[in-house]
Amino acid sequence: MGRKRGFDEPVVLGVVRDQFWTTGSAGTSAYDLTEATGLGKGSIYKAFGNKRDPYLRALSDYCQSLVAEARQQLQGRGLEAVLPSPLARLERYLVSIANAFAAESPHRRCFLTKATADLAGEDEKVAQVARRAFDDLARMFGAMIRDAQDAGEVADHADSSALGYLLLSVIRGIDSIAKADIDAATLEQTARSAVALIPQRTPPVGRSE
Repeated sequence: MGRKRGFDEPVVLGVVRDQFWTTGSAGTSAYDLTEATGLGKGSIYKAFGNKRDPYLRALSDYCQSLVAEARQQLQGRGLEAVLPSPLARLERYLVSIANAFAAESPHRRCFLTKATADLAGEDEKVAQVARRAFDDLARMFGAMIRDAQDAGEVADHADSSALGYLLLSVIRGIDSIAKADIDAATLEQTARSAVALIPQRTPPVGRSE
């Protein structure tokens, strides 16, 4: 029977994530991880493997939480009673994310955005984790657009899959430009404008007498 670890792994993994989030993979040494967690180098590597392994674990856990939170906000039980319009719920979520990016100080960017920019081009495993998260988010946005089609808000010809990726691209772009201190009102309006690009269903024209 293995000996029980003398630390809370989820807590330590959260500290590891914040260290990588702040200084990046290349800027984080084994010494930085030991200083941040208070654990010895051997304990960290025994628990998580080499430096790449805890990075991947932290990124994967972060992405799972990000997707789960988006799902809860978009499709949470009881939300339909408050905002019966699927399109309104989608806009509410995107605006809340834009506002969160604007309010962050200092602007670190979303850990997923940062990891994608820093490592996805050279580390296939990082690219796979990022791709899975992006696909999940885009599919959720697309599902909300299909719900809006069923509710008569969005035109039937609208490509919900392509529009899901459009909204994903816009919100990821908002994350990036927020780092340059673009004002919050502009970021919020950008999110609203992206939703406004979704083709609305034109109500039938009343027959003139």
